Amino acid sequence: MSSSSRSYYMNALFRRTLLVTFISGALGWLLFAYLHFSETDSFPTIRENFTGMLVGIGIGCLNGFALYYANRLLDRALPWRNYYAARFVAGYLANYAVALLLTLALVQGCIALFGADVFWNGFSLQDVDLKVKLGILLLATLFIYKVIYALLYSYQHYAVAQIENIQRERKQLELQFEALKSQISPHYLFNSLNTISSLLYKDTPSAEQFIRRLVQTYQYILSTQHKQYVTLQDEIDFVQSYYYLLRIRFQQLLTVEINLPHNIMHTKIPPLTLQILVENAVKHNNLNTDKKLFIYITAQDNMFLKVINTKTGNLTGVQSFRVGLENIQKRYEFFTDKKIEIKDDDKFSVTLPVIHLKTREQEQKHSA
Repeated sequence: MSSSSRSYYMNALFRRTLLVTFISGALGWLLFAYLHFSETDSFPTIRENFTGMLVGIGIGCLNGFALYYANRLLDRALPWRNYYAARFVAGYLANYAVALLLTLALVQGCIALFGADVFWNGFSLQDVDLKVKLGILLLATLFIYKVIYALLYSYQHYAVAQIENIQRERKQLELQFEALKSQISPHYLFNSLNTISSLLYKDTPSAEQFIRRLVQTYQYILSTQHKQYVTLQDEIDFVQSYYYLLRIRFQQLLTVEINLPHNIMHTKIPPLTLQILVENAVKHNNLNTDKKLFIYITAQDNMFLKVINTKTGNLTGVQSFRVGLENIQKRYEFFTDKKIEIKDDDKFSVTLPVIHLKTREQEQKHSA
């Protein structure tokens, strides 16, 4: 543990100890004052009941720390998150038993050491009415304590959940930013501008269409940079525009076939997922007239998407495609527990789980 972490821990421990001491000591004094008034019809004074006040405060503090550590043990054995109602009832009963037995034992010990008059003249632990009052007071006090404890836990749990959500969203944005950087890299833009330059002299209509498709791809990339997911239909439309750009560059050397059922086009997918897989296939294969590259985007049982590409021989000096695959895998972990399956044999294939997420309108319609 570093010195800063140790210092933070010690400061937190000191603040917690001070808080428990103050609250439990104050409750001990209040209970003593109430019992004194109910039995003698007078409020305790420092002059006549100083020792009794100190004993009451001490008993309150000891009870406070006993309950604090008892609750920590209960939190481990019976977590609030999993057993909220059972934890409340069990904690209430256990705390009452601990507080009642400890209070009676401490009072008996004080009587043995200082005599019964340490509290007030005529004090007797054998007084049934006094015991009933003490029991009821502890019952009411501990109930209020448990309610406050439960509310504080609920607030803490909510705060932790909010922090986790923020961290989760930040991680998603970081992953999407990594994917975005690869798509707006100078290399990608240079290739596109180079293609436009060559088309302007040979085929002006194709150059115009190429520019339109290039603009569409950049619009999609920029519009989805803060989105956690898009519909499969939107991603496919983007891939088709991207395929057009590749088709102009590689002509008949590249074929992308998309065969997906209509009933899964509303499902969700992290943006740029399919485009990254298509780009990886092109980037890591040698396209020539002898070996054409085929990429197939299909569905399996409406539960999985499969992106399969043939292999035409790896290019040398190209960075590993694992970075893009790891980016996709990490983003999928936010939406599903199903794993992405990667196979590399005579063909390279990536199997992606279909993500079904309800939109807000669908959830409202379902709840209605």
